[in-house]
Amino acid sequence: MNSSNDRDTGLTDLLFSSTPLQPTPISVEPAHIPLTQPKPLDLSEIQVILLDVYGTLVISGSGDVGTADDAKHDAANQWIRDAAIAAGVDDLSKIPISNQLRDLIIATNEAARFETNPKPEVDILEIWRQVLDANGRWDLATNSKILVNWICGVEGRSNPVWPMPGAHDALMTMKENGRRLGIVSNAQFYTPLIVRALMANRPQDAKRDRSSDLAERTIAGDLSSVFDLNACHFSYRYRAAKPGPLLFDRAMRHLGSLGTSPDQVLYVGNDMLNDVWAAKEFGLRTALFAGDGRSLRLRTDDARCQNCLPDMVLTHWEQIVECL
Repeated sequence: MNSSNDRDTGLTDLLFSSTPLQPTPISVEPAHIPLTQPKPLDLSEIQVILLDVYGTLVISGSGDVGTADDAKHDAANQWIRDAAIAAGVDDLSKIPISNQLRDLIIATNEAARFETNPKPEVDILEIWRQVLDANGRWDLATNSKILVNWICGVEGRSNPVWPMPGAHDALMTMKENGRRLGIVSNAQFYTPLIVRALMANRPQDAKRDRSSDLAERTIAGDLSSVFDLNACHFSYRYRAAKPGPLLFDRAMRHLGSLGTSPDQVLYVGNDMLNDVWAAKEFGLRTALFAGDGRSLRLRTDDARCQNCLPDMVLTHWEQIVECL
């Protein structure tokens, strides 16, 4: 029998698509076409650029993190079983099914929903541990190495990712041009690993992570070479997601302590509500990334977005470099 180390695979290999993904065409009603056309902005006064991840820095196979749970239950349950086997789970009895995970996510979010936290977020690791514990599979609930690989395997099957064309080079150019970079994104524990692989330029060249149960400890050194870690805020760490205010509040508290005003900060994202509207609530300049039809969210039926327009529209990452 293979050892657990032999069964481990690189986490980034699990999360990225096995074949390259390409952006899909944008299709919107004629009245909304202006929101999908390039709109430049002079960025000479911008000191900080904050970024979303899914649908912005990376192509998201399902459109966004957390949306793949809308898939048919049979397919989701098969992903769970297949990923379990790949992660080294020998006994498949009493493993989670998609309904259990979904129901606990809904219940946990509802219990955490308050006026100050209108969009709660879960830590998916804790969700899986609770379901496994309830099912009597304490052996798996306490095995972080297997569990992390298992969850990443499910995510890679339901929502494979790939670098957005031009994103890596744009990040490097923005950094070289003296911009402070940060991340404000709805995310899970594996999202920083995706960003790390993006920074390696090609996901297939990203170093394999053999210490999967220590994944969180490995990301800071990698991200800090490009990003201000104090300006990087991932929703699962706070149990609060966009468009709620907490992530932007934390980012702007830090940037404000450095003497940066909101109008010197540009936020780039693909969702008019979660990204553009939420960032504008804090006075930030905004750029809508309209580069992939899978993930572009115009939210035209949401009242908060009716009179909300981005300062800039990007359809390719090269366009932001041209405005620096």
